[in-house]
Amino acid sequence: MITRNTNINKNCFIISRYEEDLSWLKKLKRQKVIIYNKGTKLDNNKFKNAININNVGRESHTWLYHIVKNYNCLDDVNIFLQGRIDDLGCMAFDDPFDYVKKIDKYGFSVRRFGLLGPYHWSYNIGIEKDIRYKTDWENGKISKSNLGFRNFAKKFFPEIPFFVATSYGGCFGVKKELIKTYNLEFYIKLLKILESHKNPIEGHYMERLWCYMFTKNRPLLRSFKDVFLTKYERFLFL
Repeated sequence: MITRNTNINKNCFIISRYEEDLSWLKKLKRQKVIIYNKGTKLDNNKFKNAININNVGRESHTWLYHIVKNYNCLDDVNIFLQGRIDDLGCMAFDDPFDYVKKIDKYGFSVRRFGLLGPYHWSYNIGIEKDIRYKTDWENGKISKSNLGFRNFAKKFFPEIPFFVATSYGGCFGVKKELIKTYNLEFYIKLLKILESHKNPIEGHYMERLWCYMFTKNRPLLRSFKDVFLTKYERFLFL
């Protein structure tokens, strides 16, 4: 059951859409919603709050674009969601309002945390072996990095440790004050990297770094628990 958050003036749901069916946004009636559309133009009569932007940089580009364009007028709670969330399993809340309900502990909310350890910092984060991306990688449809994952992370977060709480799926909520811990130039620098290619590997890097970026690893203990839960559920499913 979808519950309504009555504090509608302080929350913003930011949607990154390509060709997904957005009928599920009816759940967000009377909420502030901004759609960044990278695909076929949407019907303006149905989606008056849609902004057409270039199809580059995956959803990470969309989040950075929103932050840069709204840096001085960000909402108190910003919920970044992909155009489809029902195919992300345990990585996205079924009820989008849960991102708001769960925000207070860390100022950053995801349905489930993951964990980066010493074996997760490979140069290309294993994309070249992932069946979902292997063909695009081999065909050059995913850009290569001159730095690799670990060096990219260290460039922007010099103190980042080897064990890092992370999240997957590109869906999360974050409070304005955590976004504002970095200056506008920091986000512009990242945005320039992400807008350089339709599918840059840095988009995959950022998916894994949002959590550390905004929480400085405060959910680390929780991430160990969540990883165990995820593995247990997969075991039961198999």
